[in-house]
Amino acid sequence: MLTCEFNNTTLKECENCIKEISEDVYIVPGGYKVKGFILIGTTSPVGFSGNDIIFQFTKPCLGFFVIKLKNETEEIKKLRDQYKKDKNVKKIK
Repeated sequence: MLTCEFNNTTLKECENCIKEISEDVYIVPGGYKVKGFILIGTTSPVGFSGNDIIFQFTKPCLGFFVIKLKNETEEIKKLRDQYKKDKNVKKIK
């Protein structure tokens, strides 16, 4: 299930929201994918909270959003494994 946690906001507000509601947060390079969503920009925060993935999504002409994908245990495991192998990914929380 997809929910929009925060919309029509700034990049800094998105990052702060993700940090606040996530247990673990990573900064990943632009171009990474989360369940088919391509993360746009030089870097993007991706958070995990329980079985949920929280990330910043940029929709051209509409702005920035914080998206939560619920019950994504397998995707979280896949992303954590991928992030551990990439030197460009930084854990910030």
